Amino acid sequence: MIIVIGMLSFSCVCFAILALVAETPGLRDTSAWIGPQSSRPAPKPFHKELAKSLYERAMVPLAGRIAALVTAIAPQGVLTETERRLERAGWPWRLTPQLFLALKVALLASALPAGFAAFRLLPVPLLPRYGAVLCIVGAAAVGPGLVIDRIAARRREAIRASLADVIDLLVVSVEAGMGLDAAVQEVIRREQGPLMEELRVVLGEIRLGKRRRDAWRCMAERVDLTELSIFVSALCQADQIGASIAGVLRTQSETMRVRRSLALREAAAKIPVKMLFPLVFFIFPAMFVVMLGPGVIKMIHTFKAIGF
Repeated sequence: MIIVIGMLSFSCVCFAILALVAETPGLRDTSAWIGPQSSRPAPKPFHKELAKSLYERAMVPLAGRIAALVTAIAPQGVLTETERRLERAGWPWRLTPQLFLALKVALLASALPAGFAAFRLLPVPLLPRYGAVLCIVGAAAVGPGLVIDRIAARRREAIRASLADVIDLLVVSVEAGMGLDAAVQEVIRREQGPLMEELRVVLGEIRLGKRRRDAWRCMAERVDLTELSIFVSALCQADQIGASIAGVLRTQSETMRVRRSLALREAAAKIPVKMLFPLVFFIFPAMFVVMLGPGVIKMIHTFKAIGF
């Protein structure tokens, strides 16, 4: 039964690929390359299609059609939330919200036969087999979102780690006589990382005519980091009231270093609590076996010698 299902699935995929290739522009009219005219050079579109890989000819259009179908079916709120999550993660693998939702649908469609196969083939009782099916389907449904959230968390931590140094560079550049935009451009030229990508987006939006305050606030909303939001708020307030940008930057730099020191102290204070569980469950039992084991063995032999 499982072999039949697999063969049917494979046949469906083959027919879908053939249909996509047949509908590709330049491949519908076969009279140009079959029959008596086969000796003539193939048309230019056909050359272009053959130059592409099977992935580009079949899988990319298939993914595009699935994405279009998902876009038509999915509510607008789901697309907006997906776009926000991908934006916070830095658009990994150049995923769009439509392609991400299409990937989730494809994973769910693959998880159903995989769960069925696991249910039929696993040599375990009935309840563990149901658990395996639930684990497979749950991983396909929740796994992509967890991966994106994990990437976003790592990106946020990288921005937090580099924020203080970037502000120091901005202070030095502004005090040297540069404007804020020129100072940001100089920092981007010297440094690398996700924060530089966000600053590059800010400069691009400003050059396209967006107000400086709005561009910085959009960056704070995208990253969703408390330290960056505080820095952007102070910068926008200074720009609005006409205060010295250099003074605001220096104050924010000092504040950022104090916050980093407090965060390190907090992490150091949590270490004893985190060490408690390994000590209790792993280190203490081994120590008790090493220290009390010989004494217990000697007591057992002694009691056996006296006939107890």
